[in-house]
Amino acid sequence: MTIGNGFHAGDGNLHPCILFDGRDKAQVRRVIECGERILAACIEVGGALSGEHGIGIEKQAYMPLVFTDEDLAAMAKLRPAFGAGERFNPGKVFPGGAVHGSAYGISEEAFRATGPGGLQAV
Repeated sequence: MTIGNGFHAGDGNLHPCILFDGRDKAQVRRVIECGERILAACIEVGGALSGEHGIGIEKQAYMPLVFTDEDLAAMAKLRPAFGAGERFNPGKVFPGGAVHGSAYGISEEAFRATGPGGLQAV
């Protein structure tokens, strides 16, 4: 894979840019798997799952790499506590929303949950 890295000097935010042809589903699958490996490596050395942008579609499936089921349950109670319903980023933040890769025709069925390891291609 060809990867360009952009980052913030001083605060440690890494923004890998994995180059691929979005028309090639095999490449998209490899890019998603590569992204998972990058996230896991960052977490293993004490990094965070997210920087200044929060958790979106690309990273929500990997939240169990950092948070326990109890952590996720506590966080899930926060949004309703403000009476916001689904108005704050519906379908994002917590696992179970949209699946990364769906914009490229990669269906949820093409990946399966594997527990702490995130998603793996089927």
